[in-house]
Amino acid sequence: MKKAAENFGLAVIILLMTVAVLTFLAPHFGWRVDTVFSGSMEPELKVGGVAVTRPVEAGDIKVGDIIAFHSPLSEKVTSHRVIAVDDDSSSHFQTKGDANEDADPFVVPAQNVVGKVCLHIPYFGYATQFVKTPLGFLLTLCLPGLIIMGMEMRNIWLVLTEEQIGRKCRIR
Repeated sequence: MKKAAENFGLAVIILLMTVAVLTFLAPHFGWRVDTVFSGSMEPELKVGGVAVTRPVEAGDIKVGDIIAFHSPLSEKVTSHRVIAVDDDSSSHFQTKGDANEDADPFVVPAQNVVGKVCLHIPYFGYATQFVKTPLGFLLTLCLPGLIIMGMEMRNIWLVLTEEQIGRKCRIR
């Protein structure tokens, strides 16, 4: 039972460290990991979830795709579903939030497109927001590392004390 708890703890630590590393590395390869703050795409993209966006050519975007783009209405990146594509050159997209009654009051030019949403992980956005802070990054990487080092130092201590006890028993 004790071994199972140690293995579970180690698995959680490895998972947290992997998430932290991927969250920081993704932007270097053009990918984005963004927290969903608005309910405009519910139920497809839930508030508090994570939307992973990959870079894509404008010509590869089709009606029904969810794209992330720089909105002319705010400074934030918005993710909405494409409901129409400019037939001539795929240079403009009409978008709409799934939970919204009306289409967005603007068309999205291709140069404003950040990418296509390829993955959504519900309820994980708050954790990634924390990991993106200096304290969160430190706790997610350094604290698990210290815990692993502590576990290993304990194991080494146990082995050394068992060997010392074994030597004392053989000497007598």
